[in-house]
Amino acid sequence: MKLMWVWMGIAPSVVFLAGCAGPIPVASPAAADSAALEVRLAGFDARLESLERAVVGEREERRVRAAAGERTLAEVRRELKAAKAAVAGLRRQVEAPPPAPAVRQEVATAGDGIPSVAGFQPVDVTLGELPGGTGERVTRSIPATIPNTAREILVYAQVATGYVKGGPHRFRIATGLEGGREAAFYLYAVGQPQQSWAYNSDNVWLPMPKNRELVLQAEGEPFFGDWNSEVRVIGYR
Repeated sequence: MKLMWVWMGIAPSVVFLAGCAGPIPVASPAAADSAALEVRLAGFDARLESLERAVVGEREERRVRAAAGERTLAEVRRELKAAKAAVAGLRRQVEAPPPAPAVRQEVATAGDGIPSVAGFQPVDVTLGELPGGTGERVTRSIPATIPNTAREILVYAQVATGYVKGGPHRFRIATGLEGGREAAFYLYAVGQPQQSWAYNSDNVWLPMPKNRELVLQAEGEPFFGDWNSEVRVIGYR
């Protein structure tokens, strides 16, 4: 009986305490998912912003590289154009005919110990043929057509060989100088049996000799066959 009273007393107390405590709060699953989603969205935004900055940087770098490439290409084009112009100028110089040599004009004066004479006077004076060979030495007198006041004479010599025997020849044309010296030039010719002609000639200025003689000499076996030669004075100054 006593135990029943005690239980009866405890029961209302428990009911009373339960009523005063009120309901226990419980976390909502929807709220937790929303918070996690906000965190993930913030991370995506940061990642997207980083990617956008990288794309902008890459685009700017490409623009800078493209501008540098354009400048380099423009410089190469300018250098190529200049090189083409230089090559064209060199080609014109190579293909252009050489300029005509200047004609030297000399006038003797009294200061040279010679009366005034024109710089160049053309004449045509034949002095005969060249000697045949074996060291033969002959002289040809310079005619009075060339005055003593001339300082130099322009001598023309030629030799032509056809069907002829004689082998190689060297012809020497000279004028005397003071002290027994001579100023000379040479012509070379070969005599051989051939069905054609060979020619050699030259024009050379020689000092006007005081003895007014032109010396002709030939070295080699005398020619036998078809050949001819001549020596002329074609000018003086």
